[in-house]
Amino acid sequence: MSVVAIDLGTRRVGIAVSDSGVLATPHSVLNGEGDVVEKVARLGGELEAETYVVGLPKRAVRNEAAERKFHDFAARLRQRTCKEVVLWDETLSTVQASEDLRAAGRKSREKMRDIDMHAAAVILQSWLDARRPS
Repeated sequence: MSVVAIDLGTRRVGIAVSDSGVLATPHSVLNGEGDVVEKVARLGGELEAETYVVGLPKRAVRNEAAERKFHDFAARLRQRTCKEVVLWDETLSTVQASEDLRAAGRKSREKMRDIDMHAAAVILQSWLDARRPS
């Protein structure tokens, strides 16, 4: 079983994956233009995804139009793939990803190029950890 996480942005879409259900791994960054649902569904098919975890920012929850964008994306992805699609709090995922990359010694330019897929990995790891029995 593969789980794919999506850090949905307007310019870039970060993707992370977990095959084990234990550890999230940054995967790639997709261009945010065009039919992002189709891009994600195609990639999820290649990765044999059973579940998709879509990051939902707190700022979107405070703004009805922004929140609708994330819910619509999740609904369209669910309809396109016939798989489970979960909206998950992505609060501070980019901040955490940035700190992790800085701690690993990544330079600013390299960090910015990869930040979205690392943020998706933070989102996915949070979801995986929450599902693990205490």
